[in-house]
Amino acid sequence: MKTFFYGVATVGIMVLSGCDSGKPGGPGAVGDNSNRVVGTSENTFTLDTPMTATTLRQGETKEVKISINRGKNFDQDVAIHFANAPQGVTFAPSSLTLPKSDTDVRVNVSAADDAAVNTFNVDVVGHPASGPDAKSELKLKI
Repeated sequence: MKTFFYGVATVGIMVLSGCDSGKPGGPGAVGDNSNRVVGTSENTFTLDTPMTATTLRQGETKEVKISINRGKNFDQDVAIHFANAPQGVTFAPSSLTLPKSDTDVRVNVSAADDAAVNTFNVDVVGHPASGPDAKSELKLKI
């Protein structure tokens, strides 16, 4: 029974430690957020990308979901764009807006026939109307 409990506890810790939402943004994100324990602080937001790498073959397109976690009192639209994409990888649309009434958006990721082959981290940047940008990473494997 102890072994089972320790196994479940270990898996739980691994899952929680793997849920890094990236850098928060919004008016409440000004200053040091290192004391944030769980959840999204007031008047901030974080962006969530898939926890595992999105695998694409050269010449393939896949849809990826990007979600937003809004803290209390954060009710702004968030403009989203992608930075540091590898050669031959495109996003459609290349920039979009996540309205304050929505919790997620979907974007098509395409790898050209001659796209670079490797595992890459693409920056997903959320720009609110006020306050600093939020950033999360989208892992792509081509």
